[in-house]
Amino acid sequence: MVHQTEATRDKIINIAETLFIENGFADTQMKDIAAATGMSRNTLYRYYQDKYDLGFAILVVVLTRKIDIYENIIEKIKARHYSNIREGLGVLMQAYSDPQYEDDDRFIAEFDGYYAGSRIPTEFREKLTQLLPETVSQSLSDIVALGQAEGSIRTDIPAAYLAVTLFNAVPTFFRRMLLRKNALMEIEQEAIPQLTPVLIQLLLDGMKPSRQP
Repeated sequence: MVHQTEATRDKIINIAETLFIENGFADTQMKDIAAATGMSRNTLYRYYQDKYDLGFAILVVVLTRKIDIYENIIEKIKARHYSNIREGLGVLMQAYSDPQYEDDDRFIAEFDGYYAGSRIPTEFREKLTQLLPETVSQSLSDIVALGQAEGSIRTDIPAAYLAVTLFNAVPTFFRRMLLRKNALMEIEQEAIPQLTPVLIQLLLDGMKPSRQP
């Protein structure tokens, strides 16, 4: 038996995430990760039973890191650090697509792309729900409702629907641009960094009450 340590787990996660980002999730094998960490495959498998198990562990680390950033902004929105709730949501959406964390978003996109459709394990949602706080989605619904109450956000669409749309639209679009930037047919490559800000502006304008210009 190999004595498992958190330091070794962290080392595996850090190296594996780098390999997944550099070479793609599908093209990175457990043998590659074992070689990069300087351990045998048998030792690696004692920590993580397969590539999905390891990828899921990285996903939890990455999402936890991002959730901490989102929660900090959400608290500022609730504390009225911005002129209105809609403006605060704009700051939050910019955080969803912060180039500083491109590697995290690229990994999420790679993982989601690999485990999509029928490949999604049946226990995925339940396991992720157990390991991650549910506070972000609920907090986002709450602040959208606050924006509706103050008059900066339209009220004809339920707050929960708006929150889920915002929470998925910007990160999904941003990650697609990261993965497709060398092969996107619709526009020149140098213009791609401008597209996510355009989406954010469209979403913010679409949240305005109809009485506002």
